[in-house]
Amino acid sequence: MRKALTIALLSFNRPDYLRPVVRSLFAQLIAGDEVFLFQDGGWNPFSGNRKAQEEALDACVSIFMAEEVGAEAVGRRVFRSPVNLGVAGNYRRAEQYVFEALGREAAALLEDDLVLGPHYLAAISDLLELAKEEPRIGYISAYGDFWAPLGRQREQADKLIPMHENWGAGLTRASWLAQKPIRERYWELVKEADYSLRDHAAIVDFYRSLGYSCGASSQDASRWVACRAAGRVRLTTATCHANYIGEIGEHARPDHYAHWRFGRAEIFPERPAIRRPSEEEFDEWLRDDAALFAEGYVHTYQRQGAIAASAGDGKQTAETESGAS
Repeated sequence: MRKALTIALLSFNRPDYLRPVVRSLFAQLIAGDEVFLFQDGGWNPFSGNRKAQEEALDACVSIFMAEEVGAEAVGRRVFRSPVNLGVAGNYRRAEQYVFEALGREAAALLEDDLVLGPHYLAAISDLLELAKEEPRIGYISAYGDFWAPLGRQREQADKLIPMHENWGAGLTRASWLAQKPIRERYWELVKEADYSLRDHAAIVDFYRSLGYSCGASSQDASRWVACRAAGRVRLTTATCHANYIGEIGEHARPDHYAHWRFGRAEIFPERPAIRRPSEEEFDEWLRDDAALFAEGYVHTYQRQGAIAASAGDGKQTAETESGAS
């Protein structure tokens, strides 16, 4: 049905979010899959701040370990940090483990606020196989178009579209290595600080020194820049295979979630039959990506909303993309 996957699940202090995510993930595991929980710690050694209570962290680990696995021969392991690494540090250790320690050729990286549709892992598996063959692909995901009704999804069920946030993303080891020089330079700027207190100006200046205009300093943004610098694109399915539930978090707020209507997803009921993109599509995506970083990177759905607002119609539009910085 699909090839076995290596999956890293990043968790912090939201057990109520993690519970449905783990349930949706474990329901579609197959023999040969391996899934690792990278649980961040609560006390930050740089700021001295208590970022989360131990009870919440204990609950996250318990949820992951207690969930019943439907398939035999599924690997499951927890890596719990004794200190607060921040999401950048947690991602870094997850990637180092799957790509360096284990030497896997591809992996999926999930967080605790994306509830997977029943065909998410099948789509990710297919997309990672495509990414292994196509060096212009940097990241893939299957969250798709959160706003498209099922009728429009069916019309473009075999298509890929540009992604924005790296929610539920997968990548190959080759892509990770291609991005690593910039990602490591970003790490040098954040590694000795509480992630929430990182030096925003220094990070933006670093991107500017590379020739890119990007006003976001999150670890997600470091991926966008590194992927662009490596000449790769980030793609998701046109069909929607996940429900984003992250109203509250490090970079999420209820008003932002409501404003951009993230909760309106209609999950596509079938496994997508993904068509390999044409040369013209790759050229267009790379061109558009270069233009975005030259002008000042803003997610396409946010640009569409700004255009709609400036036109005076009072509505925010989000036709093919979504995300929250």
